[in-house]
Amino acid sequence: MKELDPALYTIVWIAPLEIEAQAALHMLDNRHDGRFPVNRGDDYIFSAGDINGHNIIIATLPAGQEYGTGSAAALASQIKMFFTNLWFGLLVGVAAGLPNLRKTPPIDIRLGDVLVGLSEGDSAGLVAYDLGKETSEGFQLLRSGRVLANTETVITSAIGNIKIKAPDDTDAFLPFYESVKDKEHSKGTFEDPGLDKDIFYDIGDEGIDGPVQRLQRPTDKRTRVWYGSIGSGDKLTKNTRKRNEIRDRYGVIGLEMEAAGTMNRIPVGVIRGVCDYADEHKNKEWQPYAAAMAAAYAKAVIYELGPGKVMPSSSMTNEAKHVLCGTILCDLPPTTDRFFGRESELLEMAECLEATAQRRGVALCGISGSGKTQLVREYVAQRSGNFSAILWVDASSEESIEESFSSCSSRILEHNPEYRVRRESTPPRQLVLEWLRTTPEKNWLTVIDNANGPTPNKRLLGPFMDMNHGSLCVVSTNQVTARAVRLRQILVEHLDATASQSLLLWRAYENDTEYEADGKFILLFFLVHC
Repeated sequence: MKELDPALYTIVWIAPLEIEAQAALHMLDNRHDGRFPVNRGDDYIFSAGDINGHNIIIATLPAGQEYGTGSAAALASQIKMFFTNLWFGLLVGVAAGLPNLRKTPPIDIRLGDVLVGLSEGDSAGLVAYDLGKETSEGFQLLRSGRVLANTETVITSAIGNIKIKAPDDTDAFLPFYESVKDKEHSKGTFEDPGLDKDIFYDIGDEGIDGPVQRLQRPTDKRTRVWYGSIGSGDKLTKNTRKRNEIRDRYGVIGLEMEAAGTMNRIPVGVIRGVCDYADEHKNKEWQPYAAAMAAAYAKAVIYELGPGKVMPSSSMTNEAKHVLCGTILCDLPPTTDRFFGRESELLEMAECLEATAQRRGVALCGISGSGKTQLVREYVAQRSGNFSAILWVDASSEESIEESFSSCSSRILEHNPEYRVRRESTPPRQLVLEWLRTTPEKNWLTVIDNANGPTPNKRLLGPFMDMNHGSLCVVSTNQVTARAVRLRQILVEHLDATASQSLLLWRAYENDTEYEADGKFILLFFLVHC
């Protein structure tokens, strides 16, 4: 069996439970024949395939492993370490739905509905509801969704494209469900158990738990998507009163047990199918149907991205890999452990650098220390798969410029043997520029970082400005340089208050014991809010 290359896979689909993973596998357009390399110390085996031309990893927990935030965190950590070119992730599976029929309008969640974690107003898309401490005033939540890693903008954008079609948003994913509903899993199929078996129990006016009479939905409105906060914690809830207490306290529409552990390591979109109501009547009958519904919605999200390019297998040549998988042709500057905020800047960069025009570009301006380089570094981490190659030139000095071109030329020579005969006679800068002009794939990205001189470096910038293809990103503290390259400018300012608070809180918790984190939280709470 051939070996699959982890570097060619950019989307991870995390399906912790077996039934969730089975639904995910059925949603793949194609399953990839082969296995990823496994070394001593690796704890997980991954499946692979593609959807709409995007290479997908299916990740699940080992059989018999206890699920929860801790298990999910361990899985996410190995995913992040093993798949170095990840673009984004989706956490897809089942959850408990939390209807609230007393609200106006009522939140009438039914079994088989889809829950999508999405921030709305002051509510975070994910709430780690059991991370906190009991105080004299009740339970104080220490870590909300704001402290967890942000969901990638491209995911929320794709979800937004589906959401605006409501109430017809189900049209985007129900055909995907129909294509798999008769497929077999280990205990049956993914068929709908039937509306007559959907019974919701709640606390009545007399304080007694009993079934609630609800009108059955019309067949053509059988499924609905709910967007809002989803609660994540380690404790399995099977109590009507406790369920309602969590729902009312945190404003969540569902409960699950993996997202909080995953989001601290990989910023994922959380998509869940409702399989129970977190009460004493909880069972597994609805899990296959709910898992398939969530998987269908996840597939629709990937289709919203547009067609991708299926990455070649490891049996293909290095040259082919180089053309397709966003090869990094130089050493990138170090990245931070966590990146917060900047969603609008990242989106604007994507609009400029991934436009349909032949020549694309953007100039990032801002004072020293405002985060320009880290912003570009994060953009490359998220979007490298959209470019045939990525070059990073450090323009802080003539020496660093030449070192950057030398590094790029060495890696070009590794993948392009026809250039090796000219290695001795052609300076590295000239070789790189010639390769950029003549390579068949025209959608490369060049980053000119630290272009901060008092006047524009025409010798460096001129050749790139003369090319009629590729994408150019210039990073400078000097607006004169930004204007000289005739590119759209983005002013990079310091982090806003919300992102700054998130960064401050995360740094406080990093590597701390629970006791230490609690103490720091109290101090930071007063510093931020008082």
